[in-house]
Amino acid sequence: MADALSILEQDLASKLSNESFHSSHSQQQQPPSPNSNNATTDLHALALKAAGLPIYDVDAYLNDPRNQEALDPLLADPPPPKKQKTMETYPPTPVQLGTPKTSHNVTAFYHLCQERGLDAVFDIDGAQAGGFGGTVVIGGQTIASEQRWRNKKDAKEGLAELALPMVREMEAARKGEEKAEQEKNWVGMLMEYHSATDPSSGPIYTEYALARQFACTCTIPSLPNTAFGSPSTPFPNKKAAKVHASKEAVRHLISTGDLNPDGTIAKPRWKPGGGGGGGGGGGGPTTGAGAAVTVQAKGVEVKKDATYAARVADMAALLSLPAPAYSLHPTSPAAAPNLLSGACAFNAPELAQHPLLGKPLGEVRNVFGKKNAKEECARGVWEVLRQVARERGVEVEEV
Repeated sequence: MADALSILEQDLASKLSNESFHSSHSQQQQPPSPNSNNATTDLHALALKAAGLPIYDVDAYLNDPRNQEALDPLLADPPPPKKQKTMETYPPTPVQLGTPKTSHNVTAFYHLCQERGLDAVFDIDGAQAGGFGGTVVIGGQTIASEQRWRNKKDAKEGLAELALPMVREMEAARKGEEKAEQEKNWVGMLMEYHSATDPSSGPIYTEYALARQFACTCTIPSLPNTAFGSPSTPFPNKKAAKVHASKEAVRHLISTGDLNPDGTIAKPRWKPGGGGGGGGGGGGPTTGAGAAVTVQAKGVEVKKDATYAARVADMAALLSLPAPAYSLHPTSPAAAPNLLSGACAFNAPELAQHPLLGKPLGEVRNVFGKKNAKEECARGVWEVLRQVARERGVEVEEV
C-alpha cells in the first residue's frame, strides 16, 4: 500500500510540473486544454482507487432507471409559491348583535319593592305569534299589558317599566301617612284630654338614660298602673322619647273611645229615648254622634261619601256600643312591614256572648298601608252594625 502511494505521488508530481511549465509559457496565448480537466479527474480516480473507495460515474448514475423515480421530483419544476394570507384590518369593524337591551327598569323595580317590603311576582306566558307577554302582581294588584315582546327578558323589562309608577305611588302614600303621624302633636292631645276631663291631674312621665340615648314611659290617671312606652326603647333625645310615650297613651284612649280617631275628645254617646230637644216633639231630626250618620224619626241616615271608619264610629255611638278597637299589625314585620292584617272588636264584657258582636269583625289580610287596612276592616264591621240596627228596629238609609 505504501509503495502504491509513493508511486502515485511521483506520478502526480511529474504531471503537475509539466502542466505548470506549459501553462507558464502558453497561458497568454492558448485557452486551457480539455485534457487538463481529464488529467485532474484521472488523478482523483487514482487517489480513490488507492484508498480503496468505490468510484461512480455521474452520467451512469443519472441514467440508471432505478434512480429516476427518486430524481424526477428533484429535477421537476418547483411548485408555485403558496399564497400568503392577507392580514385583517385593525381595529376590526364592529357588528351589532340583535337590538339594544337594558335591565334598568327591572333593577329599579326590585330595589323599590325591597325597600317597601313588597313581594312582586312576574308571570310570563309562552311564546305566541306576537311574542311574549304576561302580568306582574304587587301589593295585591295585578298589572297586565296587551303589548308583546321579542323574548321573556324583554317582556319582564317592559312589565317592570309599567309597574314602577304604581310602586312609587305606594311609596308616596306611605310617606304621606308617616308625615301625618309625625306632624301630630301627641303630647298636646294627651294634655288637652286631661285638661277637659280632669284638670286637677295629668300624665306622668318617667325618663331613662340609655348610654347616650334616652327612653320614656307615661302613665295617665285613669290607668295609674299601666306604663305607655318602654324604658328600653332608645331615642336620640328626650323630646322624641316623650312623644313616643304620649303617642302610645293617645292611641289607647282612641281604642277605648275616650278620644276620636283624629285625637279630639269624643262626644257623649247618644242613647235611644235620650233627650231629644224639648218642645220639638219626636218628629224632627236629631243629630247623632258624628257627621257621617244622623238620626231621623224612624231610623238613621248615612252619607254615601262618608268613609266606613267614620260610619262605624258614629253608628257604634248611636247603638250605645263601645268604640271599635282596631288591631292591625304587619303580616311579616321584617319582609313586608307595610302589609297589614287584623280585625276589629267591641271590647265589652256584656257583648262577649253576643252572636254578632262577641267576636273579631272585618278581618283583613295583607292590605298595604294602615289607613287602607283600617278602611277595609271598617267595611266589614259596617255590615255587621247595619244588621244589629235592623234587629233593633232601626232603619238605615244612605243619602
